[in-house]
Amino acid sequence: MNRTPRAALRAAVVLTSSVLVVAGCGGSDDGDEQTTTPESSGVVEGSLDDVCAAGAEEGTLIAWNSEDEEAYRNIFDAFSKDYPGIELESVNLRPDDITQRLITEGAAGRGVETDFLSLTQDKAGPLVERGLLDTDVDWTAVGVAEEHVTASNMVRSERIAVGLSYNTDEVDEADLPSTWEELIDPKWKGEVVVDPRGDQLQLLSLVWGQDETLDYVRRLRETVEPVVVEGATAGLLTVASGENLLTTNGRSAETDEQQGNGAPVEIHYLDVVPAVDYYAAVPAGAPHPNAGACWIGWLYSEAGRDAKQEFAFKGNVDTPEEAQGAEVATIETEEDAALATETAALISDVWAGRS
Repeated sequence: MNRTPRAALRAAVVLTSSVLVVAGCGGSDDGDEQTTTPESSGVVEGSLDDVCAAGAEEGTLIAWNSEDEEAYRNIFDAFSKDYPGIELESVNLRPDDITQRLITEGAAGRGVETDFLSLTQDKAGPLVERGLLDTDVDWTAVGVAEEHVTASNMVRSERIAVGLSYNTDEVDEADLPSTWEELIDPKWKGEVVVDPRGDQLQLLSLVWGQDETLDYVRRLRETVEPVVVEGATAGLLTVASGENLLTTNGRSAETDEQQGNGAPVEIHYLDVVPAVDYYAAVPAGAPHPNAGACWIGWLYSEAGRDAKQEFAFKGNVDTPEEAQGAEVATIETEEDAALATETAALISDVWAGRS
């Protein structure tokens, strides 16, 4: 069975004390704003308070992100209580589109139209290669731990852990496998959801290697005969309804969100925990770089993490408390990204019966 989820909402909003909608595919509604903004000398040196004070002088923050509109508004409201004086224009774009748009605008000789980027490491590679990220910001000075700053000066802003999300009304946690290998069991036949795009099983290749991962997926298909559902939320909803018992694309954020909606779902981590990391960066030549750095520093702070967890159900812990001792599989290098991308395509072939 193949099911496709509803199309994701695409929106762009200006978040202030009032809300103004702008087009996600373009820049600011006010065509003069970018041309009249004074050139900045860059991000000031100093603490988060120092950077945010400079950001308030700039007055505006343009943020390209893929967050839910309502969640982003709520997170920004929490930010404004700590650092008032900055108007936030949020443009909703997928990570793929963020990368392509920044490259296209740069090639066309147009000025940078954003102060903040949120994207995954594999989408950031082309930006790093072209020198499109600000590498001069001292993130440790604003409170970011050194281990969460990449060599390209991006800040890890969230980590979504992946495990088996299951229906708590239908499955006893004691009956769940403790390893991915133990999932290959006839008792789960026809009750396990997988994503046709390979999500997020492709990340297992970062620990096991590609050959072992593909062998695993083929044996899982043969023994378990999984149900193919595209999209983490779509698959999880079939589990919540009892149509299926568990999903291999059980993301911590979506599971927490459905729990908040009263769904009987829980996440169970195995011996390897795939993790999807999102990174934040200030682009080189940003019109309001201090505002961008202020936003990133605050999102990384305890207050920012609490707000993201409350409104977007997204955390930033290295390993979930329930998964202590497990090995985390996440993209950290361009080589990791290439391996994961190639493996995802090969896994997709397996689910489609082409391999």
